[in-house]
Amino acid sequence: MSEEELKRCPFCDEPIRVKAVICKHCHQWLPGYSYESAIRDLVIQKQTTEPQLVDAPEILTREQRYEIARSWAKQGKSRSLKGFDLSFQDLAGLDFSGADLREANLTEADLSGANLGGADLRKANLFRANLRTANLKQVRLHEGYLREALLDYADLTGSKLPRANLHGVLLTHAVMYRVDLDSVNLRGADLRNANLKESYLKGTDLTGVKTEGMILKGALMVGTNWTNSDLTSFQIKQARIIEATILPNGETFSKGSSNQ
Repeated sequence: MSEEELKRCPFCDEPIRVKAVICKHCHQWLPGYSYESAIRDLVIQKQTTEPQLVDAPEILTREQRYEIARSWAKQGKSRSLKGFDLSFQDLAGLDFSGADLREANLTEADLSGANLGGADLRKANLFRANLRTANLKQVRLHEGYLREALLDYADLTGSKLPRANLHGVLLTHAVMYRVDLDSVNLRGADLRNANLKESYLKGTDLTGVKTEGMILKGALMVGTNWTNSDLTSFQIKQARIIEATILPNGETFSKGSSNQ
């Protein structure tokens, strides 16, 4: 695709198509577009071409979605919140344990202290979301977008985050025991005093991360990239290194190697 057909997303600055109405990277609706307007245009288009087959979907306002989310636990936890736009909303301390939040837009939402244990957040957008002290045990965050999110003191025990984007996240003092970080982008993240005991780091990009006080005891590292980080030889010795791992100085370390 030529450069003339691309533009920069005003929210995450990633390249997108000129005619795009939603960013494929951060999933933000571009200025002038919204979920409601897209659904309305789709309904009008189908009514024009296939009027006999169209049933207009339920269209909820942003305020209605917010109220449904806030009362979700009290209403029996049965309703799916998939695709809900809850960006910039105050959801602090709420119970979303086991919730279906796939593809939900939680950009800059306040989820501090929230209970998200066992929730399904696959492909959710949590760009710059506040998840401080949140319970994220056993969550599914496959391909989630958490760039620059605040996760200090959060508990992610047993969670799965393969292919998620955590570029620049704050994870100080976070509990990440047995977390699946397969192919995760953690470039520039702050992992000081985080506990990654027995976590799985295969193809994980940790370029430039801060690691002071981080625990890697029993962690499995396969092709992990620590270039330009402040990872120490002591932390390296804590982990189980199975295949080539790139050290802060750019050298490759393998199991049985004498390099430190």
